[in-house]
Amino acid sequence: MNEAILLADDEVTFRETLKQVLEEEGMSVTAVGDGISAIDAVTKCPFAVVILDIRMPEKDGIKVLQEIMRIRPETRVIMITAFGSVEMAVEAVKLGACDYVVKPVLIDDIMTKIRQNIQYLDLREENRQLKQALLNERFDIKQIVGKSAPMQTVFDMIRKVAPTKSNVLITGASGTGKELVARAIHSLGSKNGSHFLAVNCGAIPENLLESELFGHKKGSFTSAYQDKKGFFECACGGTLFLDEIGHMPLSCQVKLLRAVEQRQITPIGSTKPVDVDVRLIAATNMDLEKEIKNGQFREDLYYRMNVVGIHLPTLQERKEDIPLLVEHFIRKYNVEIGKSCTGVSDDVMRLFMSYEWKGNIREMQNVIERAVIFTESNKINISDVGFLGSHAPVLTNGNENLQSAVKAYEKEYINLVLNRYNWDKSEAAKALNVGLSSLYRKIDELGIDSKKHKQKGERDYT
Repeated sequence: MNEAILLADDEVTFRETLKQVLEEEGMSVTAVGDGISAIDAVTKCPFAVVILDIRMPEKDGIKVLQEIMRIRPETRVIMITAFGSVEMAVEAVKLGACDYVVKPVLIDDIMTKIRQNIQYLDLREENRQLKQALLNERFDIKQIVGKSAPMQTVFDMIRKVAPTKSNVLITGASGTGKELVARAIHSLGSKNGSHFLAVNCGAIPENLLESELFGHKKGSFTSAYQDKKGFFECACGGTLFLDEIGHMPLSCQVKLLRAVEQRQITPIGSTKPVDVDVRLIAATNMDLEKEIKNGQFREDLYYRMNVVGIHLPTLQERKEDIPLLVEHFIRKYNVEIGKSCTGVSDDVMRLFMSYEWKGNIREMQNVIERAVIFTESNKINISDVGFLGSHAPVLTNGNENLQSAVKAYEKEYINLVLNRYNWDKSEAAKALNVGLSSLYRKIDELGIDSKKHKQKGERDYT
C-alpha cells in the first residue's frame, strides 16, 4: 500500500502542521515550499497523493500539475486555492487534479480527502490485480474428469481443434459439462491469454438478445440512452461461448450468420459494420437437425457453426467414470466446506452406479455437495444422500428381496425427514403423519442412530 504524500505549499506553518498530522497517521510525507522542488520530488519518487498549492514561488501549481500529469499521471493531486481563485482550481481539475480545497484549509477536511484518494488507489490496484489474475488463469483440461472411451474421444478432439480458429458446436444433454469443454478449447488454443466470455442465449429475453449480442447506438430504440457494445465486441481478441444456441430466435440467427461468415457485426441503429476478431464456440442440448426440419433453426447457420462437432456422453454412457467423479467432487467439497470425508460406503457406490442420473454430472455434483455437508462420519452413507434414494434402487449386501428394499427405503426417507427438521422428532413425526411413539419405534427397528441427535430434555419412548 503506497501512502507516500507530497505536500507542496509555501506557507511554513500550514506545511509543517499538516506534515505532522499526516505522519501521526502513519503516512510518509515529503514537504517542499516551491514548484521546482515539487517537480524534482515527483521525478525521483512515486507519490500516492500530492497536496499542491496553486500560488507558489519558482513555478505555480498549475505548471507543476501539468508536469506531474506528464511524469506520473496515476498520481492523485489535490489543489489548494485561495477563495478568489476557485475558477483556477476548477481549471486544475480539468487538467487532471482530482479535487481541491479552499483556504483557510480545515485539517479534518483535507485529511478526509487524502484518505478517500488513498482508498481509491488501493481499490484500483486490487482491481488491476484481480483482472491480471483472471487473465493469467489457465483452465486445466484435467478438470474434466474421465477415463472412459467416450471421454477419451472428447479429449482427443479438444486437443486437435484447440489450436485452430475453426468454429465448434458442442452438443449433449444438460449437465454433461459443455461449458467446461468450451473453456478447455479456449485454454489450449491460441487465444488462451485473452478473455473467455460465456453467454446463455436462452436466459436473455428475445427482445433484448440482438442488442446484447451486437450492441446498439444511442437513440436506436426507446431505452437506448447511450451507445452500448455487445458481447461480440466485448469478446474481441478472445473466445465467445454461445450456450443454448438452439433457443436463439430466427431474427437473431440471420445476424449471427453474418457475424460467423464475415467476422463483422452491425450494432442496432448503425449502418457501419464493425470487424470482430472472435473465436466462436456454441453449445446446445437440443437436436438442431430436428429444429431445422421444424423451421426453428437455420440450416446454413448450423453448418457454419458445426465445422467441428463435439458430442458429450451422458453419465449413463460413461458409468466407469462415476467412481472418479465421486472422488473428484468429494475432494472439491472437502476443501470448500472444511470436511475430511474419505469416500462413500459400498452401498452408496452401488446406488450411484445403478442410478439413472437424469441431471448428469451437475446432478451428481449437487448430491455430493449435500452429502458432504450432512455426513457426520468419514464416509458418505445412504442416509446422507437425501432424496436420491427415492429415485433409485438400493441393493445392500447383495440382498435384493422386496422386504429389504422397502426397509432400506423407509430408513432413508425417515433419515431425510429427520435431517430436514434438524432431528426434532416431534416435528418430523408431524411431517410423516405418524405418532411420536411410532416414530421412535421405527427409529429403533430400522437401526437409525439418533442418540447423537437427541434433543435436550427429550424422553425415550422405547
